[in-house]
Amino acid sequence: MSSFRHHEEITTFLKQVCREIKAKEVHTEVRLELESHLQELIEDKLSNGVDLDTAVKESISQMGTPDVIGQQFHLAHRPRFNWGLLAIVVLFITIGLVAIFSAQTALVSRLGFTSIGLKQIVYLCVGSSLMLIIGFSNYKKLAKFSWGLYLVMIALLIYVYLFGNEVNGARGYVNWYPFQMNIPALTPYLLLIALAGIWSAPQRAVANESSMNAFMRKSWTHVGTVWLAVLLILSIHAIDNFVLFFIGCLTLLLVLKMKRTILVAHCSLFAVALGWFLLSQSYKLKRIFAFIHPTEDRRGMNFLLTQSKIAMQSAGWTGHGFGSSLNALPDLQAEMMFPFLIYCFGWGAGIAIVIMVTLFVQQMVGVSRKARDPYGKALVSGLLTLFVIQYVWNMLMWIGLAPFSSFHLPFISYSGSLVIFQFIAVGLMLSVYRRKDLGTCQMT
Repeated sequence: MSSFRHHEEITTFLKQVCREIKAKEVHTEVRLELESHLQELIEDKLSNGVDLDTAVKESISQMGTPDVIGQQFHLAHRPRFNWGLLAIVVLFITIGLVAIFSAQTALVSRLGFTSIGLKQIVYLCVGSSLMLIIGFSNYKKLAKFSWGLYLVMIALLIYVYLFGNEVNGARGYVNWYPFQMNIPALTPYLLLIALAGIWSAPQRAVANESSMNAFMRKSWTHVGTVWLAVLLILSIHAIDNFVLFFIGCLTLLLVLKMKRTILVAHCSLFAVALGWFLLSQSYKLKRIFAFIHPTEDRRGMNFLLTQSKIAMQSAGWTGHGFGSSLNALPDLQAEMMFPFLIYCFGWGAGIAIVIMVTLFVQQMVGVSRKARDPYGKALVSGLLTLFVIQYVWNMLMWIGLAPFSSFHLPFISYSGSLVIFQFIAVGLMLSVYRRKDLGTCQMT
């Protein structure tokens, strides 16, 4: 094709086709695809003794009308927005606002004036705006910043370990006026985004590299990056975020089809690190496994579980009404939002949340399956894991089927600035879905 690809009629034909295709990202692939077909037709005619100009004209005529071809490519490869996922997020936002203002009303009698409702509105506005901006952006451009993002998060964890404020036994909060941020809570999201880019990138061979150096480099990339992060997360006693991050890492490894030895190495790390942490923190060990014996120590380790069951059992189908006071649950606006919602609005509210979570997960699984490139598939699968664990674990622990944790209900519970990063995660999923058809072009 190189001998006649710059022929004036071929150039005009390709421009007319690409003019109909709104997604400029596929123009190069469309040109290559059409040039390949034209090359076959032209070479066949040239071999039969037809001159070049005639061969080009007949080949273009045989291909078809350029406007029609361009419209076919446009229909096949235009960006598509996942309105189903967005609709469910909007429903979550609506339920979350009702829940937060109900909690605020209930807390006024206990704490006096509280502004969690106004703060939640600000977080939701900022988060939803970022979600839409990212959803209409090209997520692939983020991949080249993966190592930078990873190193920034490691630096932040080191900073938290040295200077972070301790709250409820975990050293995680930092005060950067006027913001207070829970860095460990952000860690699973940002580290998994970074590792999705690092692990899905093609491994480049280094010239004259010894086998030992190659082994060390690959070990650091696939294993060391996780081990370093895990040690820092556990050193600040962020056990819940450790669980989120580690299970998310295993999901990435499975989606990217890493070697079995890498999976074994990570599972060994999980067993050793978790065992060491729990043995060194006897109180946390008792607190985690208290749910196995729910009828014991009801005024101690199982106090919250007992009170949540009483609250949900007393709700009935209609509940006690908006803003009903529930002094038995201290942080009802945070991880205790699920039993509080049932207490206020009845068992139907709990069933509705379960259904919505199921639809939300179904939408995210659909995005993961339709993603074509490894980076997009890993990105969606890792973030999907974080949402599933938080939703399912939070609901199960209040009916006594999971150990107690600090997991919140994303978009529903009051979780401060963390909700902004949850919106960013959804925005990345929307971006992956929107660009799922901007792949290899084929003639229709």
